[in-house]
Amino acid sequence: MAPAISKCVESQFTFRLVRQVYRLLLFLVTAASVSFALQLLALNGGTLTSQATDSSAASVSNSSDATTTRAVTVAASDKSGQLVNVKDYGATGDGVTNDTAAFSKALASLATAAGGRCLVPKGTYLISATTNPAITSHVSSNVHLMGEGRGASVLKIAGMPAGNFLFCSGDNWSVEDLTIDMQDYFIERGGFAAIVAAGNNWRITKCALSKIGRAGINVKAGANGYIDGNLITRTTASPLTNAAILGVVDGEGHLPINMHIIDNVCVNSMIYFNGKDSVIARNRVSGSRFGSNVCVGVYSDNVSVINNTCFGGRGRDSTKCFVSGFELWAPNSVVANNESYDNDGPGITMGGNNCIVIGNRCWNNARLTGVVGGSGIVARAHPRLPNAASGSIFIANSCFDTRPRGAMTQAYGYNEVGMGLRDIKQFGNDYNRNRVGPAKVQAQGEYAEHLQVSTGIKNRLTGLADDPDLPDTTRRAARQYLAR
Repeated sequence: MAPAISKCVESQFTFRLVRQVYRLLLFLVTAASVSFALQLLALNGGTLTSQATDSSAASVSNSSDATTTRAVTVAASDKSGQLVNVKDYGATGDGVTNDTAAFSKALASLATAAGGRCLVPKGTYLISATTNPAITSHVSSNVHLMGEGRGASVLKIAGMPAGNFLFCSGDNWSVEDLTIDMQDYFIERGGFAAIVAAGNNWRITKCALSKIGRAGINVKAGANGYIDGNLITRTTASPLTNAAILGVVDGEGHLPINMHIIDNVCVNSMIYFNGKDSVIARNRVSGSRFGSNVCVGVYSDNVSVINNTCFGGRGRDSTKCFVSGFELWAPNSVVANNESYDNDGPGITMGGNNCIVIGNRCWNNARLTGVVGGSGIVARAHPRLPNAASGSIFIANSCFDTRPRGAMTQAYGYNEVGMGLRDIKQFGNDYNRNRVGPAKVQAQGEYAEHLQVSTGIKNRLTGLADDPDLPDTTRRAARQYLAR
């Protein structure tokens, strides 16, 4: 068993690490995306009263250090094959009759037919809670469970869950345009979720997972999965480990690969991702009370965290950590154009080595004054991982406190915590306007601009400098650094 790395990631997963560098280009947050996020205000006690706008198919791309580039899009799945309607199998959707058997029979018929669409008309479908999973037939290869829109087609748990609500596995499956209402039931033992996602080439899109209780979506290994445009809510945040979206190892020790967590809104919960060669982009995450709003686990590798907004992390969790905006431990990653504000802990905690941290904004964090390391960006070391954030480069980040001097709580713009950090590069950052000072660094950390970067980082910076979808200021800063 691998040792714990920090209290916030203690007792988590042990994985095999395969390193491969790539870069992902993403469109900036559009006005429609902002409108989508602001629909949070329409939530009342965790109940959805207004639908958010649909997320458009976001175009992203990735490139290796060898300069080859291929496009990756949130494309529609192939939905050819048989078409069934759950009402043809006896479902009523009246919110009173138990419709579990009808869903199980409809999904089983599609599994027998090697795939197709299972339509869920408007209505509220009561699902039994006494089995694991609640809907006993799986969403399997080439099966697409499709509603008529979140808030319209609602699947509602009938009592305390005995396990997962819906299990999905195989290849080329999807769950779309549905609401799953978990009624705030919290299973004390971790590992249960509204949706378990396994397999390859799958998609969970434009769904609402409301009152999730323990966890929303549990991703088990597999490759090329998309979780996009979903609204995932928990009525009351918990200091115990729970997640809107959780990436975990499967029974054979495999991590999720090439996952795309894009354009989701998560309320009173967190994104806790363990995986590699993946992207977390344009999500809006708020109100976590465990660890951070977005955490990328210590055994992850090469994760792009871009254009996300995290705020409202509150209190100390069950491991005694102050909740931060981001906590990122994956090496060889790109952390770009994120915003983090109004968290009780730091804005961004960086623990991964050889990372590019560029164009991020962190303000008014460390709300609980006196927090050790309570700053905009914190580069972390650890006794068991002394080179954690070493070899990383910080470019054009802005970390500040907007309040009057006496009311400021964000101690430093940038802070190095723990012993053993080295070869950290800084260029074009604005760490002014904080309670104590701009930066607190170790002597050997060298608050420096002149250190050389690795070939891998240089190639990724070259890609960022040429990326038309990044802000001019970010691209210009990357070019300026490369020209030194």
